[in-house]
Amino acid sequence: MKIKFLIFSSLFAVLISIGSYIYIPIPFTPIPITLQLFFVILSGILLGPIYGFLSTFIFLILGAIGLPVFAGGGSGIGHIFGKTGGYLFGFLIASFLSGYLFKLNKKLLPISIFSGIFIVHLFGTLYLSYILKISLYRAFLIGSLPFLLVDVVKGSLVYIFTIILIKNSEFRKIFLLKN
Repeated sequence: MKIKFLIFSSLFAVLISIGSYIYIPIPFTPIPITLQLFFVILSGILLGPIYGFLSTFIFLILGAIGLPVFAGGGSGIGHIFGKTGGYLFGFLIASFLSGYLFKLNKKLLPISIFSGIFIVHLFGTLYLSYILKISLYRAFLIGSLPFLLVDVVKGSLVYIFTIILIKNSEFRKIFLLKN
C-alpha cells in the first residue's frame, strides 16, 4: 500500500516538473505562467495530504540538487530562495491543505482547490515583497493579480479532472476512495 503511494508521489513530482516546462514568461513580472500549480493541487487531492506533500517535497529536492525542474528549466538552491521561492514553498502547503480538506469531506472539493491556490498566492506575494523589498500591494500587483484568472482556470480544470476520475470505479479502487 505505502509503496503504491510512494510511486504515485514520485510520479506527481515528475508531473509537477513537466508542468514547469509549460512556461510562459510575462514581461512585466518576474513570475511566469506554468502548469505546476495544476499538478500540485491535483497531487494533494488524489494522493491525500501526506503523499501530496511528499510529491511536492520530492520536486523541490530534485530542483535543489540541480536537476532542471523549476520553471523554464531552472534549478539549484538559489532558485528556491529567489523571486519564485515563495510560490515554491507555497506549493508544499497547498498540496497538503488541498489534500487535507478533500480527505476531510469530498464535498469540500472546490474549497480545497481554491484554498490551495490562495496559499500559493499568499506565500508568493509575501516572499516576493520581501525579496524585492517592495510593498505588499506592489508585490500583489506583479506577482499575483496577473495570474488570478489563469489560476482559476487551472483550479476549474482540477475540479473537472477530479470529478471525472472519482466517478471511475477502477480509479476509486486504486486510490482507495469510498463511494
